[in-house]
Amino acid sequence: MNKEQLEMDVDNFLQQFFQSRIVERGQQYFYNGNVSKMDINNDKLRASVTGANTYNVELNLENLALSHCDCPYESKCKHMVAVLYELKKLLNNASTLSVIVNSDYSFENPAKTMAQLGHDLIPFVESIYQLLSKSGHFSNEHSNLIIKQFFEEIKKNVNPENTKLQVLALTVLIDGLYKKANQYETYRFRQNRFLAFFNELLQQAYPTIKEEVLKGSAFYEWYTGLLFELLEKQENGSPYEKLIATWLLCEERETTLIKYAELLLVKNNNSNLFITKLASLLFLQANDGVRSLSLLKELKTRLHPSDLIDHFFIMEQKNDYVMMKHWFDLFFPYEKPKQGTILGNLYEDMLVETGTSEEKLTIVWKNWLEQPSFISYKSRMKKMGDIEKKTVLRYILPNLKENLFRPQTEATYYQIISEEELFQEGIASLLIQKREVNSLTPEIEKLLKMVMKQQPALLLPFYHQLVERLVQKKSRVHYEEAAYYIKQLKIIYEKIDKTAIFATYLHGLRQRFKTFRAFIQELKTIDK
Repeated sequence: MNKEQLEMDVDNFLQQFFQSRIVERGQQYFYNGNVSKMDINNDKLRASVTGANTYNVELNLENLALSHCDCPYESKCKHMVAVLYELKKLLNNASTLSVIVNSDYSFENPAKTMAQLGHDLIPFVESIYQLLSKSGHFSNEHSNLIIKQFFEEIKKNVNPENTKLQVLALTVLIDGLYKKANQYETYRFRQNRFLAFFNELLQQAYPTIKEEVLKGSAFYEWYTGLLFELLEKQENGSPYEKLIATWLLCEERETTLIKYAELLLVKNNNSNLFITKLASLLFLQANDGVRSLSLLKELKTRLHPSDLIDHFFIMEQKNDYVMMKHWFDLFFPYEKPKQGTILGNLYEDMLVETGTSEEKLTIVWKNWLEQPSFISYKSRMKKMGDIEKKTVLRYILPNLKENLFRPQTEATYYQIISEEELFQEGIASLLIQKREVNSLTPEIEKLLKMVMKQQPALLLPFYHQLVERLVQKKSRVHYEEAAYYIKQLKIIYEKIDKTAIFATYLHGLRQRFKTFRAFIQELKTIDK
């Protein structure tokens, strides 16, 4: 992803694919700060945009034309525009990288190459340190973009051992920033910011790290030895912990994982909490859950719930939800993890797989109702059979209907109605809830389109109701809207072969509202 090229692509995309009125609305969302939860990963930028409802946008940074938003608008929308302007802001604020990529690096002596990289990256380390240590806001999106550019600059080196070069470069960057932050005593004041940067660095480098680990080369052996040396020197809370754990847990050979776990225990003798947790993770990755658990049992009084997150992630990756249930019962015997936390979400995922029907309703879906979301609804429903799905719908839909005055709840309710094609229930709800035509949200409009295609007769009472209420407002604008819905009624009556009933209805309107001259004029357009 070339920064300059991406800036040009964004400008061209906005000019060619978006109507001017949509751009203006999107700009307003951008200026109002409606864009949140931005994340850049694998040439995709994802973000949420909040207006009357919250929608999710995904930008394809390689081909912007493939970008999309999950709102009902069928073309390029204002939510996408808001995220594009947020991207332009990030690109404008991005630091200019000064990464040296033309040196002739050799891996016959990795230690020498690492020292050479340490010298070449001094300007870049200095510029990043200045960004991370200064006061004021430093966004995760800014961090993501800088790291993405960093790896792209490194990849420009034509060295055939480029993956090794990337591994050493990220190691040098972490080491350089950590030492400089400690030298100037800024690390403890900005620790969360530095650690967030290091975590993002390792996350973006993960595919490269995994590839190099699986090669099992001489470089792999050398680098693993280097990490064990760092482990003996590192302090609690240092970035080396995450680097070492990421590298070792990429290993897939069970015997090697167990060898490293046992080596860690010999060096540690249970005195260092991080090393003991890492050994436990390695045993778990090697499918030795018994030894993994026995280590943690000894530390149970010293463990914080967050110390168990990586263990539960490994169990989830292995789809071992039975083991997850056992661990949750053991470590959380009285109070289960709170809803919305990482562990809380993992606990709910476990219940979806192993819980009783009563547990799923009273815990999983009760929690879901506190913050209903269509995306999480679909995710949970994928794992359920038809009978279970019907039970859940009988439970959640009445609860949602009681809170339709909340925009997010209303949006979720009508999205579910459309997804499950519960058209009768949806229209019945509209007849009661929607007394004003100007309050028809995109989710409702999408539902109406679906019903029109599949069961148009269901729309008759709702459209008749809309017409009556619009005419009673006694204004030209509302008469025009009423005429639109009368035309929709005409289409429906033609589809169900009851044109005579529509003719009688139209005649009745002319008689009842004959003194409404502007409305009578609009009725003349019906037969055209």
